[in-house]
Amino acid sequence: MAIKKKLGCFSFPAIILISLVCSSVVQSFFSISLFWAFALVLLLLSWLLGKLDGNQKRFQWRYVLYSTFVLGSILGLRHMLDAIPISIESQKSDISEYIYREKALEEGDSIVLLRQNRQWTDNYGNTFKGKFSIREKDYFSSRKEYFNTVQKHKQQSWGKLYQYLATSDTPRLDLILKELTTIKNSNKLNQFEFAEMVVTFIQDIPYSFVFENDCESPEKYEESIRVILEECSDCCIGNIPFGIQNPVSFMGNLKGDCDTRTVIIYAILSHFGYDVAILNSDYYKHSVLGLHIPAKGIYKMQNGKRYYLWETTNKHFTIGTLPKNFGNINHWYIVLTNT
Repeated sequence: MAIKKKLGCFSFPAIILISLVCSSVVQSFFSISLFWAFALVLLLLSWLLGKLDGNQKRFQWRYVLYSTFVLGSILGLRHMLDAIPISIESQKSDISEYIYREKALEEGDSIVLLRQNRQWTDNYGNTFKGKFSIREKDYFSSRKEYFNTVQKHKQQSWGKLYQYLATSDTPRLDLILKELTTIKNSNKLNQFEFAEMVVTFIQDIPYSFVFENDCESPEKYEESIRVILEECSDCCIGNIPFGIQNPVSFMGNLKGDCDTRTVIIYAILSHFGYDVAILNSDYYKHSVLGLHIPAKGIYKMQNGKRYYLWETTNKHFTIGTLPKNFGNINHWYIVLTNT
């Protein structure tokens, strides 16, 4: 009787509280979600309590049944919440209409993805398609980190800013990189074909201006900008540091200008082992990609290597070609390489 009185204080609500506390400890040792860590601890404690509260001949199953009911209720509630459509009104205004939000499970936890269903054709008539995603939490956390480092980058070169954006964002592009790898393997693409696929994936995204200040009405800009904004009032995103979006943000809202695009391609191709560069022109106020790979056309020499220029802001530009009004190679200089 003394034992049972002692166990009376160790009630089922108590082991729920203990399980909540211990689950974070278990999670640090095993690669499982917090929910499954909680479930593991709760069932273990329920089994121990049933053992202590019973006797040698009879096991007290009620604690295990209680735990099963609690865990089942939690899973049922999560399923109901996941089934509720995400309201359009909850979407942030800077997220493109081509992006949709979708709930998914990752390691047992419910997360929200920003997804885009894409189909595009490269410059040689090959068509590719895929579902590309980033985590919504990564979208907001990467933007916050970028905005918090503005003062640090004000005195640095463009190359160092680009390298920071590529390095800090590449780990959060893992779902994009995984989908690109799937496309590469399923289509058996060689080194050049894969680079072509990646660049045209970005070229296919409609151009948007990225400004440090607010986006203003079209008539307040010079003609080249005004013409585009008159046709597409949504082709602009403002209040972005240095007028360049970080790669994860670009994949989360599909609004990017020249260096926004060159940086993400630089990050992707660097991840896959390419010798890649970014070239800027103060004269043209433009940025293009540079790729050291067997090719033909316009190139810039650096350390004995030819980096062939690649325009990223519009479709149909192949490696080694530039728009005629940007074509003087003397106005271009390399600001960053990954070698």
